[in-house]
Amino acid sequence: MASIKHILNSTENRQYPLPERNWKYYQEWHYTVFFHWEIPVSFLEKYIPKELQLDTYSSMAWISLVSFEIKKMRLHYLPALPYISNFEEINIRTYVIKNGIPGIYLFSIDTNKLIEVLFSRLFIGLPYEKAEIKRLGNHVVSQNIKQNHLLDIKIGKTFPFQKSNLDLWLTERHALYEICNSEICRFDIHHKEWELLDLDINIQDIWYEAGEFIMNTYPDKIHYAEKTQVLLWRKIKVS
Repeated sequence: MASIKHILNSTENRQYPLPERNWKYYQEWHYTVFFHWEIPVSFLEKYIPKELQLDTYSSMAWISLVSFEIKKMRLHYLPALPYISNFEEINIRTYVIKNGIPGIYLFSIDTNKLIEVLFSRLFIGLPYEKAEIKRLGNHVVSQNIKQNHLLDIKIGKTFPFQKSNLDLWLTERHALYEICNSEICRFDIHHKEWELLDLDINIQDIWYEAGEFIMNTYPDKIHYAEKTQVLLWRKIKVS
């Protein structure tokens, strides 16, 4: 496992410098599955806060579903706690830019623990919702009845591949933008470059919504990563 110092010194994959202030949270992302869909800008632009610009690749927008297991989440200088530090997460995101800094904008975040919903909304300020997410080996099943979210996948074999510019564009994002009390805030994120793999996967069921797009078709791109160590900073307001 890389040390915090090693992670902080690995910045070649960033689009902008590391924050000068201290990081606040550490966590590990395990068994990360990315599903990506290319869609017309018109499907999304009116659902993005006016303070943000929709980021595009070859004049097209992208939506991604990201499913992973978070482990060892902790505050700076504090140890991880066995129950609240490990949980499942599925988020729906698109790609935006603000003040020249590219990042992501979340439409939804599902997790399997109510305490994470309360903790994340109160202390972090992200819109987590409770869902029924179960992981049994390579089989992940999730349902959020309130939001009509459904996912049922079986992760298969992985294969190395040569990353393209689009693969880097979709995954090497180090800013998360959200609305905080009617203002735009940014969460700075850092990790070493994603060790992406190609993936055989069985999608038995999927249904998520983002803007006017419904994610119920086979993705245009799929990525997988076994483990990534992540540092997060306290949110800041950006004008």
